[in-house]
Order: sequence, then C-alpha cells, then structure tokens
Amino acid sequence: MLRAGVGFSADPDGKRALEAAASAALEPISDQPVDLALLFVTPGHPDSPRSLLDAASSALGTKRVVGTSAHGVLAAGNECEGAASIAVMAVSGIDAQPFCIPDSRGHEADAGAEIASRLAGGPRPEDLVIVLPDPHLDTATLVAGMRQALEPAQVVGAGSAHPLLDSAAQWCGSEIETGAVVGAVLRGRTPARIGVTQACRPASELKTVTRVQGNWILELDGRPALDAYRNAALGPLADDLARAASFVLVGVPREPSEPLRPGSYLVRHVVGFSTENKAFAVPEMLARGDQIAFMLREPDAARADLKEMIGGLQGGSPGLGLYFNCCARGAGFFGVEGLEAAYLESAFGSVPIAGMFGSCEIGPIGAVRHGTTELLTYTGVLALLDT
Repeated sequence: MLRAGVGFSADPDGKRALEAAASAALEPISDQPVDLALLFVTPGHPDSPRSLLDAASSALGTKRVVGTSAHGVLAAGNECEGAASIAVMAVSGIDAQPFCIPDSRGHEADAGAEIASRLAGGPRPEDLVIVLPDPHLDTATLVAGMRQALEPAQVVGAGSAHPLLDSAAQWCGSEIETGAVVGAVLRGRTPARIGVTQACRPASELKTVTRVQGNWILELDGRPALDAYRNAALGPLADDLARAASFVLVGVPREPSEPLRPGSYLVRHVVGFSTENKAFAVPEMLARGDQIAFMLREPDAARADLKEMIGGLQGGSPGLGLYFNCCARGAGFFGVEGLEAAYLESAFGSVPIAGMFGSCEIGPIGAVRHGTTELLTYTGVLALLDT
C-alpha cells in the first residue's frame, strides 16, 4: 500500500534541518523501506549540495534520493522562498524508478526515449513521471521529446533554480550534476489526478493570426497586432510596453472545444515589440490561421483559479501530492506568504504534499487527467496519486 510523509525545515544548519525534515517524513511510513525520497533545497541554504545529500541519505536510510535546488520549497503547509529551507518527501509501497540523464545539453530531444527505455513494458497511463531539468537546457525541446516518447504516461515537474540566482544542481542517488535531467517514475495502480492552475484571466476574445513572420505576430484579424495588444493593455500600460509585458501576456489554446477554459491554454510572454512594424513577438511558433487571446496576469484571478482547480481534484483517496509552482507566483505575486500551501492543506488535510518553486513548470494542458504534456509558465501543477 502506498504510504508517504513530508517534512520541512528552515533551520540554516543542514544536518539539523535534514534530521528534522526526514524524521517528519518517515513517521507515517513507520518501519517500511523508503522506495523514493524527494529532496528540494533553496539556493539560500549555506550548506553544500553534497553535505545535504549525504545527510539526507543517512537520515532517510536510502540512496534513492532525487531532487534539485529550487527557488523555494513547499511542504506540510509551509512555503519558503529565498531563505534557507528544505522539503523532504519519503514514499514507500510503490514501484519507484529514479533516473539521472547527465550532460543533457544538446541531447534534450532524446531524454524522453531514454526514460521510456528503462520502463518494463513501456510507459503506461498509470505512470507518473517526475522531471526536474537544469534551467540551462532547451526545455521546450525536452518537453516535446517527452511528450512523444512517454505517452500515455503523465509527466509533471519543474526547472531547477534560475541560474542568475545561484548555480542550479540536480541530484539522484549519490550523484550531483549540473546540466542534467533527474527525476523518477512512480508506477501507480491508477492514473494520477492532475490539475493546472494559471495566474491569468482572458483579457480579450480569441483573435486569429492573419500575418506572421517567425516569432513575430504582424496582424490579428487583419489589423496591426501591436494595436490589438495596446487595446488589451488599456490605460497607462498601453503607453508603457516594457511594463505591460509583465502583465499582458498571450494565451495559446490547446483545447478546441473550450479554448479559454482555465487549464486549456498555454501562457507565453511577449518577448519583443516593434513599433515600426506594429508587431510583437512570442516564444512560440505560430502560423497563419492560429488563434490566440490576450491574458492579464492578476492575483485575484489566480487565487480564484487555484480554488477552482483544487475543488476539481477533491475526492478519491490520495496517498500523496506533488505541487510544482512558478517562481513568479508565491508571496511576491499574491502579497501573502504561504497562500498556496494554506489552500492545499485546507483542502486535502492530512494528505502529504510537497513541492518546489521552479524556473518553469511541466504538466498537462487540455484535460484534467490526460492532457498533452506542455512547457508551462506562471502555473501551479498539482498531481495526486491515490493509495
């Protein structure tokens, strides 16, 4: 039977922190062996990854430890960003297969096939693949390769801490890497229940791309694309495009029947403006005839969407939960510390939930259970695995 426990510590002393977090994580498991442990550590922690990993293996009694450095961690109703903190999840009673694909730069497209080759009988709908890539990798290519090689398994995860803040590290077993893809496959009895919550609300109706050149959108519905963007921005933002780019984003539908339903579209930054050509650019290759909508990044909308996503996943008998969150959410966005951890704890009570704030997120878009694996931004991805 699946059992899991979580622990959290903000003690800056690494050994004490690991002992406290591991002790809490092991308590619900009792005397069962640990099949997998997840360890997430903030860049603010003064201890080296090696000392923390060694302490974790010792405290948990296993080398089957997988994890990464993270912008922030979440566990046991706590969130911590920036300051020294550690989150641990210990899992028993499940076939768990850790993996490490080192030196993945330039080979991102092959990672999914390598993971799939290690699964006896191939990927199954009941498999939950946890992926923690280095942020220097071409994550879009990585995710596309996983989508092709790992379906019908479900894939969730997040990128390591942003390289501008600290050197990102990934670990698996006794190995500590950079430039790697680490993670684990949890081979459950039933498919995981997964929800995606987004930090935006639609700020326009769907618009059709009528002229495009590479990443540059030149026309929407036959009108200059930048004019349409300014109309969506409104007010002072319309005249301050650099500031507007932080709030007015682009939604790319992935669910034809309900294109603007929460969890059914991708959100992408605007990465460039051309006032001369009345155009803007997005990091997504679009074609003439594709549809987009403008999205407003807004805390109130994000809070409502989070509550709706959580409500849609309640029920069942979850044995554990994993939450992969965007580093642009959290206290800086909501204006309240620990908001998402509090919502999760209120909704799921004693279910052990742990996770991290990452540089990107990976999860399904288009359906609660079997959406298409996508590279996500400004999202929270919650995966529940039933006992």
